[in-house]
Parts: sequence; structure tokens; C-alpha cells
Amino acid sequence: MRSQTAVKERARTFLASRATDRLLPRVRFPTGLPLAVLISNSIVTFGAASAQLGFFYKTGGEMEWAAARTFASDADGMQVLMSESWSVLASGIGILLVAWVSKFTLYRQAGNFLVACAKMSQRVMICIAVGIGLKKEGYRDLESSSDGSTDQSSYRDSLSEADPRSEGSSIHGEEEKSEEDGNTSPDRMATCCCYCFLPSWVVVGAVLIFTVITLAVRPAKPYNHMSTTLPLPLLDVFKAKPDFCAEQTRLTENEWPLPALVEKANWKMPKGNFKGWAPGANNRLISQYWERIPDWLPDPAPSGFHRWDPSQRHNVSVIDLHFDGTEVDPSQDIEDSEKPRCPDTVVQDDDYSPVDDPLRISNLDHDILQPLRQAMKRRRVKIKHIALIQMESLREELFPLQQGSDIHKIIMESHDKKDQERFNERLSHMTPNSERITGKLGNFAAVNGTTYDPNSQEWDDKTKPGMGGINVVGALTGSSVSMKSVVGSHCGVWPMPVDFLDEAETQSYQPCIPQILGLFNKNRKKSSNQKDFRNQPWNPVFFQAVTDYYDRQNVLNEKMGLTHIYAKYQLENDPSPHPEDDIVPINYFGYPETALKGYMRGYIIDAIKSNERLFFSHFTSTTHHPWEVPKWWNTTRYTGSRNRMLNHEALNKYLNTIRWHDAWLGEMMQMFDDLEISDETLVIFVGDHGQAFKEDTSMTGTYENGHISNFRVPITFRHPHLPRVQYKANATSISILPTILDLLVNSGSLNDLDAAAASDLANDYEGQSLIRPYKVSENGRRAWNFGIVNSGGGMLTVTSADAPWRLVMPLEKDIEYAFTDLEHDPLELRPMRQWTIQKLIRDVSRKYGAEAANWLDEAELVANWWGQERKRLWKYAPSK
Repeated sequence: MRSQTAVKERARTFLASRATDRLLPRVRFPTGLPLAVLISNSIVTFGAASAQLGFFYKTGGEMEWAAARTFASDADGMQVLMSESWSVLASGIGILLVAWVSKFTLYRQAGNFLVACAKMSQRVMICIAVGIGLKKEGYRDLESSSDGSTDQSSYRDSLSEADPRSEGSSIHGEEEKSEEDGNTSPDRMATCCCYCFLPSWVVVGAVLIFTVITLAVRPAKPYNHMSTTLPLPLLDVFKAKPDFCAEQTRLTENEWPLPALVEKANWKMPKGNFKGWAPGANNRLISQYWERIPDWLPDPAPSGFHRWDPSQRHNVSVIDLHFDGTEVDPSQDIEDSEKPRCPDTVVQDDDYSPVDDPLRISNLDHDILQPLRQAMKRRRVKIKHIALIQMESLREELFPLQQGSDIHKIIMESHDKKDQERFNERLSHMTPNSERITGKLGNFAAVNGTTYDPNSQEWDDKTKPGMGGINVVGALTGSSVSMKSVVGSHCGVWPMPVDFLDEAETQSYQPCIPQILGLFNKNRKKSSNQKDFRNQPWNPVFFQAVTDYYDRQNVLNEKMGLTHIYAKYQLENDPSPHPEDDIVPINYFGYPETALKGYMRGYIIDAIKSNERLFFSHFTSTTHHPWEVPKWWNTTRYTGSRNRMLNHEALNKYLNTIRWHDAWLGEMMQMFDDLEISDETLVIFVGDHGQAFKEDTSMTGTYENGHISNFRVPITFRHPHLPRVQYKANATSISILPTILDLLVNSGSLNDLDAAAASDLANDYEGQSLIRPYKVSENGRRAWNFGIVNSGGGMLTVTSADAPWRLVMPLEKDIEYAFTDLEHDPLELRPMRQWTIQKLIRDVSRKYGAEAANWLDEAELVANWWGQERKRLWKYAPSK
């Protein structure tokens, strides 16, 4: 019995191997070049998979390989990538361990699968061979090998060799009786017939047809993206730049999607410095705007003011542009301008016009807010200097931290109840200087009602009660990319929805603050009274304790008009009386802000001695990942470990940098007090973007993360002689520049010529003034706000000042649309998601009603138009 079983087993194995040999080509192990390609592909795929898993572990997002190329080509960007290399290394080790443990099982299962396929094929051939009515030639065709040498007799010989004692044994080891004439039993016939009428070409054809149909009918999103696997996504690294000429032609054909809102009945006539509003086809108001040459414009026009100079501004024909987007210099010899040029397609009105902007809503026709108006009339607000403090990764709810806020609840819930009282007192000391700057109290108190003393050792603020300036409540950033946010705050413009800082490769479509102050300097007469501070020249300076070479920030700074720079390079090469401890790097970008203190003090003293007015721009950095502070700084524990499933370590490190950052702001404000410039300095504080953690959402950080915690930012205008105002508005940092101009003019801080220029320029910007009532809509047009999601070109957020709804939408990435109601879901815990806008509108209509659905429809249309319009205004030419 055992012998018979063994023979049958040998027969099965032999038949399966013979079937496999016949049906599958004999595999030879590759050598030479094919082997090298195979090994290279395996190594690249292994490395990419490790990076992908490591990135997902740290952020919860998916790596974009085209973006990784940009990081890798930047020396400072490489340090960002290497900062979390341990997670990539751990992922690689994990892949190797799993592969080593599972390789034998996978190899065996794959072998079993192939043998099963071979057995099935063998069975089909047997059925065909012994089927009723089949010809010998047909049997031979099906059973023949690639060289056609196998016939029926050889096949029967193989059966005899496999089991000479049981000629009728099947490949499954079951005895089958056969008649002498070769006919099979009825049961065997029933088994075989199902295969006899299914030739292999039918099966293969059916599979192919099914695959083609499913590929054709399945939605492109997200299945096209999901069906790609490594190493194919790596090809994005080699993606070619889009054709510049075709791109420019497409941008000029970008039509406003809501024409009813810009009909002639809604146009507004010019009045004073207001140039009118009449978007659409070229008309008299638009022509008047372009034909006008302002009285304040010097000849030649300075940098940033080309669109007011007829000799520089013109309708650029795309034939006057090289393929890379640079303008052709008509004075060049032909030999010097051999770059290929675009076809003759005209780019109409390529510069910005407030008259022709369908989105622009101005509130400069409204009176200044009453408390501020009284202070302005009495000329108590003197603004000799301006300090613009851009704060890295600063969430609005931490400027300052308030008891009972959502972030405070998250922190407290990480502790056991018995520890919450002790940690609540500790939290009360985190942001005392931010409380003084904004006028928002932390409201910290014990359970028994006892209040904590948020004493600050860094700043002895002497501001009178009820005074201190304007704090904006409800502000959002224009981008979660830091330097794109700087473009908004310094230049009053929307950045481009493109990856990384391509704004550095072109010119802002509006003058930036330093350029406007440079205009004032150029118009100043040498004979003017220098004792009057309004006639003194402006001196712009920029301070940053980390590198300014990352993603071309140094290039952008220069183009914005920041002529004096103090950053990492200067700290390392120019001696300064700073404490030695502060020149020790704390992260991959550079040093702590305290390393700048000696430079700042010296620069302010020199400006005072020279009778100069300062524009003091400072970008903080310690609150950026990896959230490190100097070793001499005493860190503390803010978060607990109550939720064992969630590691709060990253949030705790961030909160420690928030405390450091608050202390640094106190030191800086005290320095202004000590140097006696506080009473005549307007200090603007603005966050570049927020910072999401796993406590907020499934993804950490800003990269491809549209969560609201990445976009709520503080905006504060601090002056000791401005009344306290908590200004509620869904505004963005593009309102900072027109607000500065409005404050300078109405506080009497400019001479007559500069005041005329500032009043005129303020009416050209897209942002509203934040010292006047904010217009949430006008004649059916909403005050839209947009937020570009890091890394810039893939996602966009949309809100409007007249509604609580928010949309996160894809631009060039395969992501879902997401709709939230911030009034009822301020933390965005319950977003509605769909892969198409039509399905999302349908779902929103069912849950929130027709009004919300109509808002969503408008938001998506306007956002797509807005994105293309920014590229046109910036004269976008892809650089990477």
C-alpha cells in the first residue's frame, strides 16, 4: 500500500514537472548586464521603500519623489532629510528582517502556486487528449513543447514510466478504469468536458477583456495612484518641466468662473485714491488705470514699481519671452539672444490691476475703528520704526496659551487627574510675554479659584492698562510653506501654488514693504529738515539666526529690498559681542535667536546715531522641527503619558520651544525699552504657519497636511499708544502691508509726499486694512482666503470671511476633497471627504443644506481660477 502511494506521489511530481517544463519557459539565472540591472533595481527599490515607510512613520503622509529631488539638490535641504534618517534606517532593517523570516514560506507558497497551475494545465491537456472526437493533431498541438517535438506516444510513455503498475492512475493519485478502446468513464468525461470547451485563448482573452474594462470604467482617483508601486513612482524625479509657452497661453485663457458677479451693474466708479472696480473686458476704467503715471513715481522707477512706469510696463507678447520665461532684451545682438522664442501669442495685461481684479474687496472707504480713530486724531501714535516679527511654526492658540482652549484641554488630558493641578500651574508660566503683546489673558486658575502669577523675568512691560495695539482673532496663513508666507506678510501678495520657492526666480507683482520705504528715500529731498523724523531715511535690515540659503531665501530677501542681512553666515564670520553659549548650533539650520542680540542692539544704536528710521525684519526659528533649545536652557515636562497609544514626546518638545520663544520675544521687547525706541516703534507679530501633531490629526507636520492646526496663526500690531482692540476677522497676512500704510498715514508718521504715495498705494493692494471694519462680502462677492499647503503645488485650502466652512482641495495631487464646518467642528474632527467635487457637493447638500453646497461649488471654481491667476501675475516659469 505504501509502495503504491509512493509511486503515485512520484507520478504526480513527475507529471507536474513535465507540465511545467512544457508550459513555462525554462528560466535561466541572468548574468552580466541583466544581472547588474536586476541588482540595481532591487537596491533602489529597497532604499525607496525604506524612505517611504520612514516618512510615513514620522508624518503620516506619503513621500513625493519630485519634491525629494529638490531637497536633495539643496545643501540645507539635505540636512532636513538627514535629520530623520534614523526612521528610514529602522524601516530598512525591518524590511530585511521580515524578508529573511518570510522568504522560505513565500518561496514555498509561490512554488506550490506554480505547481498547481501546472497540474491544472496538465489536466486540461489530458482531457483534450482523451476527449471524444478530438483529433490526434489537436492533442499534439496542445501538448507540444516550444519546439513541437512532444507527441501523444511520448506522453503515454511518461505515464508508464511514472507508474508501470498502475497505468490508469490519474495525476491526483486516484485509479481510473479505462476501456481497451481508449474511451474514458462517464465520470471522467464529466470532469473533462468542462475543460474541453475552454481553450486557453478563451481564458486568457476573458482575463484581458476584464482587465481592460475595469481599467476603463474605474475612477482615475485614487486608483491610478494606488495601482502604481515602486520603483515606478521614482520616475517623477525625472519629470520634465512643463512647456513654458504652452503654460503661458493656458494662463491667458483663464476665465473668471462667476461672470454674474462682475457685470457692469456691479462696477464701482473711482473716488479719491480709489481707482474704481470694473473687471472683465478692457474698458475705460481699466485703460485709465494703465495710462495714469503717479506723481510720486520717480524717474527711473525703482525696483518693484515697474508696472507704473510706461517705459517698463507693456503688454508682453509671448514672442518676447524665451522658453525659460526670461524676457528678450531688444537691445541684444541676435548672436547674444539665440534662445528659442515662443510663438506669437499675446499675454494681455500681464501686471496686476486692482480695477480688473474680480476678487478684490476694499474697506478703505470705511472709517477707522472708533477707539483707534481718537488716538490718531490726538497724534499720540508716533511710528518712527517698524519691526516685523515672523514667528516660525507658531499656532494661534499658543500666542498665548489660555486655560480652557482646545490645545490646553489636549495637554491636560494627557495627565492623570491627580497631576492636572500641578501641570496647569506649570502651563500658566509658558507664554506670559505673549499675553502682554496680544492683550489676551491666559485666565489660569486653580480648582479653588486661586489665580497663578504669570510673572515674566524677561520683560518689564510699562504699557498702560487698555493700551497696546490690535490683536487679530481668527487669522489664517496664506501658506504653510514658510517663505511663501513671508511673501504675503512682506509684499501683501498671494504666493503661487507651485512647489517650493519659485517666487524667488521672478518679481513680486506688488511692491514689498522695503521697496516702498526705498521709494520714500528716493523721493526725499536732501534739504529737508532732518530733525523731523518724518524726513529721515529708512534703513531696512533682516535678522535670522539660521541659514537663509535654504530654497533660495537669500535670493528672495534681496528681491524684496532687504539690503542688510544678518543670518547664519554672518554669525559665523562677523564677530559680535554675543554670549559664547549662543553660538552653538541647536539644529540642522543654525543657532538660537539669542545669538542675534548683540547684532540687533548694535544696529539699532547705529541707526539712532545716524538719524535713520528702521525697518526691522526678524524671522524666528527655534520653534521649527526638530524643536531643540540650547543646552543651558532648562526644559520641563508639559505633557503626560496617560494615553499609552499616543506618544506625546514631539508635542512636549514643541511646547518647550514655545516657552523659549516667548522668553526671547520678552528679551527683544525689553531691548527696545532699554534703547528707548518702544514708544515710537510699531511691532507686528505674525505666524508663518501652525504645526500639526498626532494629537490633532493622523498626520504630523505641514507637508501635504491641510489640517486647520497648520493654518491658524496670530497677527498682532503692537504699539504702546494704540488702544487695545481684539479684531475678529477671517483675514490673512496679505492685510499686513496695507494696514501698515494706513497706520503710517493716519498717525501722521509720514511727510506730505510720502503720505500721498502711501495713500495711493494702499488702494492697490488686495488685502483689507485691519484698522477699519472688515468687509466679509460686497454685492454678492465673498472675501475669499486661500492657503497653500506645503510643498506648494499639490493642495489648497479655501475659506471665506462670510461663512464658517472650509475646503481642502487637490490641485496636482491625488487626494480627497475635504469639507468642514469650523463653527461646529473647530478641530476638524469630522470632515466630509470625497474623491470628486460633485459627490462632495451632493453630500454637503444633504447634511448642511443648499447654502453650504452653493458655497462649496463657488469655492472650488474660484480656487481653480485663483491658482492660475497667481501664476500669470508672477509670470511663472518652472525652475526645478
